[in-house]
Amino acid sequence: MNRPILLIANPAAAVGRAARRWNRLFVALDAGRLKADHVITDGPGHAISLAREASGSYDVIAAVGGDGTVNEVASGILLAGETKTALAIIPFGTGNDASQLRGLRSIEDAIRALVLGTTRTMDAIEVRCHKAGEELTRYALLYAAVGFAGALLRCTTPAVKRFFGPRYCYSVGFFRALIGFTSPTMRVRCDDREFSGRMFLVSAGNAEIVGAGTMRLSPGARVDDGKLNVNVVGDLGRLETARWFPKVLKGLHTTHPKVRYFQARTLTIECEALMDVQMDGELFGHTPATFQVRPGALRVVAPDDRVERHPGV
Repeated sequence: MNRPILLIANPAAAVGRAARRWNRLFVALDAGRLKADHVITDGPGHAISLAREASGSYDVIAAVGGDGTVNEVASGILLAGETKTALAIIPFGTGNDASQLRGLRSIEDAIRALVLGTTRTMDAIEVRCHKAGEELTRYALLYAAVGFAGALLRCTTPAVKRFFGPRYCYSVGFFRALIGFTSPTMRVRCDDREFSGRMFLVSAGNAEIVGAGTMRLSPGARVDDGKLNVNVVGDLGRLETARWFPKVLKGLHTTHPKVRYFQARTLTIECEALMDVQMDGELFGHTPATFQVRPGALRVVAPDDRVERHPGV
């Protein structure tokens, strides 16, 4: 693949372990006879501005990091409105759900995709929410959520990730968050449906699996069907939530009587108290929020023309 490539790297990915993988990456680039410019992010949100500014100058912008870095680079490309620029993913993170969704399970997979692969279009979730009195727009590739998801993320700290690793850290975060969480009162509108009351979680999924491949939050979701897979989960007690948690791992939670699961194109959430918005494993802004599918919004470098795969799917 002989085209201009920019690497945008997050040195804090995988709880700081990403920096150690740089030598391995450069060896793989040399082996693939690929030349690429690179820049290093200096904090949250920096990858968005870097990708937005670079979109007109590069055919491919590669996110070197975890799902948060991928989210920021994808948002930068989409905010620039540059449809010719493709997103590449080089997995350096804790979860790496976005890369595994595209069949990229290692640095070597990602480089082979750049050398031999094609690009495939995928949907994105346009997220409009608020921060410091302003309405802001970002894009998610995997999911966006309000409610318990934000508390879970806050309790899955870097120390938890470091000690328990990607396989167990989100499960540990789940039970830590459950101790002090109270379901907020929400008003939810999804196309022609409306729900109100105390809600444990409201999520819009573009892909089946989240949480480092451990949770099938949106069973049946596809990144190219032009639809969001929506969970509206009513108020659950702690014991009831703990008992049903194993079903989330298998995607069987949708059978619970307090769970409504369906497809929609637009989802709007308002809360009595301001609530965090969580997307692709990162917190960004607060309610009120609107999630809307953008069909085929982004081109992503893939190893071949297979439909998306994920371990366990």
